Amino acid sequence: MVQTFNERDAIEKLELLYGDRPRARDQAAVRIADLAELLQLAAVQTVEVSAAPTAADFNSLLRDLKQISTRLTVVAQVLQGRIVR
Repeated sequence: MVQTFNERDAIEKLELLYGDRPRARDQAAVRIADLAELLQLAAVQTVEVSAAPTAADFNSLLRDLKQISTRLTVVAQVLQGRIVR
């Protein structure tokens, strides 16, 4: 079966992927650059404990969580900026 090129359909699909249609912005494709902050996440530094955690254990966990939270917040802001435009 030969499929013919339909320019109108192609333009519509491209506008949807790009997020150019106001009602479809939340369905736009995500660019890898939009997720760059997640690609920079370091390995988790917190280690398992077998007894009550120490202050150092807690602080290590807190640093890991703050890093994850910060990077997720940046990604969320980038994506929100693309939706709102």
